[in-house]
Amino acid sequence: MAAQVVEVVHLINLDYDTERLLGFLEVNKHVPIVRQPAVTGESVDRGQLRDHGHIGENLSYDDSTLGNALSHIALWRRALEEQAAITVAEDHTIFTSDFIVSANVFLQRLLNNWDIVVWGWPFGTFLWVEMPEGVSLCKLETTQNHLRVNIDTFQGGHFTPTPIRLRHSLGTTAYTVSPDGAAKLLKMCLPLQDRLIPFPGFDVVIDNTGIDAMMNAIYPAIRAYVSIPPLAA
Repeated sequence: MAAQVVEVVHLINLDYDTERLLGFLEVNKHVPIVRQPAVTGESVDRGQLRDHGHIGENLSYDDSTLGNALSHIALWRRALEEQAAITVAEDHTIFTSDFIVSANVFLQRLLNNWDIVVWGWPFGTFLWVEMPEGVSLCKLETTQNHLRVNIDTFQGGHFTPTPIRLRHSLGTTAYTVSPDGAAKLLKMCLPLQDRLIPFPGFDVVIDNTGIDAMMNAIYPAIRAYVSIPPLAA
């Protein structure tokens, strides 16, 4: 069997949000984590970020949104520096009971030909994919209310997810990024700046309101995949 790619989850969590951390740990006892202290946007020097090419002039992200973006970017840099894939999650995430095993089986099917794999998305939003890959565009709709009612069934389920080529997804619930993928995200996302982000072929245009929006400008140009059904919610 090939070496595991997903061994631990790097969990983004604010230092003062201990209640949220404890809730995550209680729900996800089966997932090994490395806590990544989230960046607090109030503590960063925007002028210095502009000087280093990290953000553009007059970026309209509020402090919380900027801190979240910088937290994800720090982990992309780590993946690139260590030349190792990194699995990232936010502290509201719920993983399936066999996440580690299922995620590694999933990645073996891709034969290293991937930049980023999204393990879950907010069920109250759409998901835009290619299905079959390279043939047709597809928009999927999932419902948050049904997920809430059936969350125990979701977490306890044993699914056999299929890699589907991702075009667009909102949120940054949980994902694994390869070193190549991290390099591409850093090159194509920075500097963060206000802009419109089209979803080619879907007649959708969104504002860059956060790092998840900015990533949507990149997904069609890289080897981005999503797990269907999801392994995280």
